[in-house]
Amino acid sequence: MKRLTTETPDGNFETMLNFVFSQDGWAHIRHDGNEGSVPLTQWAKAQCILHGCGEFSAETPQEIDEEICDCMMMDFPDCPIGLAYCFAVQASHLRERLKMYEDIFFAEDGTERLPLDVLRELAGGGTVPCPNP
Repeated sequence: MKRLTTETPDGNFETMLNFVFSQDGWAHIRHDGNEGSVPLTQWAKAQCILHGCGEFSAETPQEIDEEICDCMMMDFPDCPIGLAYCFAVQASHLRERLKMYEDIFFAEDGTERLPLDVLRELAGGGTVPCPNP
């Protein structure tokens, strides 16, 4: 089995799985066509302004997050920018959780520390012989 999370994606598949990531407690996107490592809140705010979404006064990441979530949950549940924002936040959180597990189960060179069959056996509650280090 190969790791899914990486900080240096290679190819389309790895890029798509790692396009949104967490940095300093906030979701970022790898690039927006112009820049690399763009805070998701800044990207979403720019999209809202670009598409004429009324007054957008939020400045800080926290304020932007609250404004987009309030807009999406209360006023415009079908807003494509709000939906994209929610999908990206979800992807970022799930990626970070998966990365924690992968950091445990994969060595730094990408090789498995515990093979998949051993993990399945552990999940089933059976006894497993200790793998060779």
